[in-house]
Amino acid sequence: MTGDSDARLTGLAAEILHDAIQVYSQADMERWLISSNPVLSSWQVGMFAAADARGAFPASQRGSSAIHGLRATLRIPAQLPALRLPRSGELAARARSAPLLAKLAALAAWAGPHGKLVTAADELSPADAADAARAAGVAPRELPYLWEYALASWWLELGDDGTGRARAVPGEVAARWADGDDSGALHVWAVVFAAVLAQALNVAASLDPGAAARLSFDGQGVALAVRLFLDRQRGLPASSVTQLVMDGAVSDSSSSRTRRAWDAWVRAHGDPALPLLSSLGELGAVLAADSWELTPLALWALREQLTSAGVDVPLLPASLAEMTAADLVAIAGGVSEDRFRADTLAWAATRGPERAARELLDLAAGGGPQDRLVAVRAVRHIGPAADPAWRSAMRRPALRAYARIALAAAASGAPDATMPFVVAPEPDDLTWMATDLLALACGDEDPDPGAIRAQFAEAVAAGEEPWIFDLMSRNSHPDVVRVLLVLSRHHPDRRVARDARKAAASARRMRDAIVH
Repeated sequence: MTGDSDARLTGLAAEILHDAIQVYSQADMERWLISSNPVLSSWQVGMFAAADARGAFPASQRGSSAIHGLRATLRIPAQLPALRLPRSGELAARARSAPLLAKLAALAAWAGPHGKLVTAADELSPADAADAARAAGVAPRELPYLWEYALASWWLELGDDGTGRARAVPGEVAARWADGDDSGALHVWAVVFAAVLAQALNVAASLDPGAAARLSFDGQGVALAVRLFLDRQRGLPASSVTQLVMDGAVSDSSSSRTRRAWDAWVRAHGDPALPLLSSLGELGAVLAADSWELTPLALWALREQLTSAGVDVPLLPASLAEMTAADLVAIAGGVSEDRFRADTLAWAATRGPERAARELLDLAAGGGPQDRLVAVRAVRHIGPAADPAWRSAMRRPALRAYARIALAAAASGAPDATMPFVVAPEPDDLTWMATDLLALACGDEDPDPGAIRAQFAEAVAAGEEPWIFDLMSRNSHPDVVRVLLVLSRHHPDRRVARDARKAAASARRMRDAIVH
């Protein structure tokens, strides 16, 4: 029974999110997301397709159908960076402490088992609205938001009382919340989260329909939540949140009247993102420090929806002591550098720094360029205690260059954040390191010339490109030919591109000769 109820709640959250996505084109979201985090460009991200105008799913289609509808509308990478979340009991405790849910529970208690009459517009009478605001402990101006969240989440349901009049009565979500178990608390929280994302800006618009006539606030909350999820390494400054809402509200219109309508709205009512952020804050879904970021509860809820829609978002152990070196490396793509450093040091403390460094370098030796560079960065965070592991790594071709640099930096007293080239490095060492860096910049398709230039400058000093290309063409690294070809096609410096093309041809001839 509990499992069936949780499945219905999951489906209801998917339905609410699906119904909220109405205005964004794939190109709009792609531009916004890539401008926020250039790494996303290598994933070929397309977030929102054009509006699916089918509307809300009927009750009989809740659950899997709603999730498939969401999956058809949201188009995101097949895999996203891993998450580490608190255990479900801790998440449920956080859900129960959310002030917004306490207000919804008070509103449902006020309505009582027999419910309250509503108008033809599904609203309360002025007298009942004032009474409801007092019972829920909100200011009268806040009640329209709370009321819409209650209806959208099925905390309150509208039904005929048998006399042709409509009443709002406590719904299945209110009953599930009252049950009090952890699973129900989490799923109810997720439904309300979806309702806030879908309704907050629509309620703001409805309070001044004339001013909102030229603007579109539909779907803005979902767009903001997804962007915060994808860009959780850094969060979003308040100015970026406002810009995101403004871009959607004016629909990238070039009309000066549309922009004037936005400016007039802001002058009259303030930043329209603020009611959304305020409600999300009361729900315990966002935090504001230097920038806005999602809380573990919101990350959990969005992961639930994304994984149900077929997106792989790996979930790592809640305890650092239970994490492997691969888990630590996997988490790097979803946290800030400061957070990654702190997690690395805490993880290393659970097993001892030297052992931690050896496990990370074992992973680096056998992994691809991305994992290798992240693991190397983690070992550098461990500091001098990792020196024995670095000395052992000198025997591994894929790590020798990184080990020489780390040990040279330690010997000279250089700070961990610097990576100076070792004097007269071995050719093969430098080639491995250069190829790792370049492979990340090049990607598989549609490389970014700016990223290629930046990564190449880290790996190869200016003027030394022909020598490095010659070494690369004679090296055993499996990605050498591909990297040289990508450089020849996409490096913005024509001379560098020409030299890379010659080296690629030489590498192909050498490999063909070996094969035959």
